[in-house]
Amino acid sequence: MPLFHFELCRNGRTIGQTETRDCPDCGMAFRAARDMIRTLREDDTLSEDPREHTLRVSYVDHSTLFDLPFNLGI
Repeated sequence: MPLFHFELCRNGRTIGQTETRDCPDCGMAFRAARDMIRTLREDDTLSEDPREHTLRVSYVDHSTLFDLPFNLGI
């Protein structure tokens, strides 16, 4: 299974630790990112405005797959 990196970003800069997960494909990486955002928003662990945050998902070589905004509402 491919490895994907998940990084919490604020205003385009990585904050916190990078989490690495095995996902069978890009679609499952998207679902994992969506679930991570949902958990972070529900836990209210973000002290800053959530509109400033994205979850960056990249391949193991650190090439960016996508940046998922926290205010996307999905």
